[in-house]
Amino acid sequence: MPSRSKKILSPIPSIPNDEKNITDLIRQSQTIFSSSNQNDIKSLCEQLIDILIISSSTDPPNTSLRKCVVKGFSHLPESQYENVLDECTKRLEEFFKRQGKEHRLEYISMLNYLIENFPFGLVCILKIKDTICNQLITIGQELWSDIQSTNVPHHRFNLFQQLQYYLKVIVFLLPKVHDELEQDNIISRIIHQMLNDENTVTLEIRLTCSLVWHLLKDNEQLSPHEKLNQMKKVTCVIMSRLALYFGLIKTTMTNQLLDTNFFVQLLEEVLAFKTCDATIMVGVSKALETYSEALTSSWRNLHTASLENIIQKLLTFAWDHFSYNVETVRHCSANIYSNAFKISMNHCDIRQSIIDSQLTLLKQLPWQKDGCSLAYHTLLDYLSVSDIIKWNSKLAESCLMAMNDRGLASEASYLYCVLCHKHREEEKSIDKWKQIWLKPVIDALDTSTPLHRFLIAEYILPKILKGHPEYLQELKEITINPRTLIVCTRIGRTLGLCPNIFSSNPFIEHDLIRQGITSEDEQICLDCLFILCENPKTTEYISQIEFELIKYFLQMNIDNGSTSFRNQVLSLLKKHFIRIKDSWLLCARQKLKKTDQDFDDLTERYRNYLKWLINWSCSNLYLEGSYSQRHLSISILHWLIHLHGNQGIETICQKLKLYTFIELIYKNSMEYLFNCLWDTYEDIRQYSLDIIIKLNVSFYFFHK
Repeated sequence: MPSRSKKILSPIPSIPNDEKNITDLIRQSQTIFSSSNQNDIKSLCEQLIDILIISSSTDPPNTSLRKCVVKGFSHLPESQYENVLDECTKRLEEFFKRQGKEHRLEYISMLNYLIENFPFGLVCILKIKDTICNQLITIGQELWSDIQSTNVPHHRFNLFQQLQYYLKVIVFLLPKVHDELEQDNIISRIIHQMLNDENTVTLEIRLTCSLVWHLLKDNEQLSPHEKLNQMKKVTCVIMSRLALYFGLIKTTMTNQLLDTNFFVQLLEEVLAFKTCDATIMVGVSKALETYSEALTSSWRNLHTASLENIIQKLLTFAWDHFSYNVETVRHCSANIYSNAFKISMNHCDIRQSIIDSQLTLLKQLPWQKDGCSLAYHTLLDYLSVSDIIKWNSKLAESCLMAMNDRGLASEASYLYCVLCHKHREEEKSIDKWKQIWLKPVIDALDTSTPLHRFLIAEYILPKILKGHPEYLQELKEITINPRTLIVCTRIGRTLGLCPNIFSSNPFIEHDLIRQGITSEDEQICLDCLFILCENPKTTEYISQIEFELIKYFLQMNIDNGSTSFRNQVLSLLKKHFIRIKDSWLLCARQKLKKTDQDFDDLTERYRNYLKWLINWSCSNLYLEGSYSQRHLSISILHWLIHLHGNQGIETICQKLKLYTFIELIYKNSMEYLFNCLWDTYEDIRQYSLDIIIKLNVSFYFFHK
């Protein structure tokens, strides 16, 4: 490993290293690069290259400095590249001439950055290709030697990361500097050793090594069939042989290749590697994924019968491995299926036969089977929903029934809603569409089990209403079930589709809310409170009927012993308190501007409600009451103070000469709070103490 002292003592250019100085330098770059002063331009380029060198001299590289360099050079016109190239190259050559293992990661990092991000990085590299190639050959020898000599897992892991990074640079540079990189065949020997290593080298390294092997000058000149025969002699290691097929596909299968027999032979030989070994199957799936990607640009050159045979084999492999126990194989199988299906849909002669075969297969399988959902989504890009429903008339029903399972709910709802929205675009008869997609949802909400209703409400309803908000009113017209109406209203409230629910033309009758508050179903009770408390527009004034219904909810549910229920109630009440604060502050600010006529009525309504809430909470703090009563009440007081006892409200109250919320609580609750200091439950005692302290501190500063 590189020693720290060598790192510190290695020569690094001296530049302004203060963050502000670098920022100023980058800011000046636009002015300097747009000027005609060549000396200033060259000087600035040298400083930017020095910053780039410093950014590569840290482990990991300093990305912030690199971004500064990119931003600085972005102001340099292309016409100036030639003028500054020599100065930049000279600085970089000094950097690459440094010797020692401790610098190899810096070199690899710098080369990768110059290739991918620097505006004229490749030109700089080619100007000093001899120096760089010599360093790359040395680095390759050192890395492979270090990997062979260490058995420490984390050391080997770090070395493999460096090797992968190194090989990536080699793959890019090899076609451009064949002679320099292949001198003495050192890189060629290293690649052969890696490919013939049975146990040490990982699959990812083998795959990249295979690319290097195919790009070597001697191999690059071979025809595809000659490469295919030559690479079989390179190694007997199965993983490396498979990797060489990956490299052959990557470097050979282009739209210029017209040999149908080669495509067929290549696929058959890759499929011949299929085995029970998971590691080999990862390699097979990666090779076939690359094959299917390459086929998307070259399928037009193939005979129809051969192409159909290839497509069928790729689809069969995908179906066989959708449920494989390795994630990489499943992911590659999904991509193979999508690519193969896309190719077949673009070929008019085989399109219909592939569609029929896939629909026939899907009709025999439940949509929950691995791969079926992907197949339906892929088919939807090329077929109408009506055609799919003709083949599988129970698809919508099966998706809806799958909502009984939490594990399937997300996928089932997504497929159901995609089908629903696309069918809406196709179907001219809205009534027919409603019967297929909306009516079953409402029927399930009316009659199904609590879990089924809950999952439909949480997953399907929001997706339908988000795509078609106008259907909220139509859902209301389909059913008369109070529970379903409350659920639909809650979802609409969440999406902001029904503000002012108790206006002159109410979306839902308040008697229905009152009825739901006393429901035996806790979720319906919470839905009613949600409707009252949730509002995306927190500055909307709260009506008297909303206050009355919240009072009724608290009175009817104060004794609920469920911790989960109580926590959800408190969470909703917090939103309610925020709305009280925000709506009153808006009204008060308008009053200060002499523009609001409702301020007195609003303040009186809010004050009466808060006074009732404080008194009601205090009345439930007596020690003989239940824990749920005391906990809910003390929590309400705590959140009232937390949300309303702030400087903004007190400042406005002082300007308007009004009592604050703090004073209201202080005058009505201190006696009860002191009694709670002797409560048997520690959390209630702690809440009480916190409230007393906050009240006294706030009251003192307000009247100071």
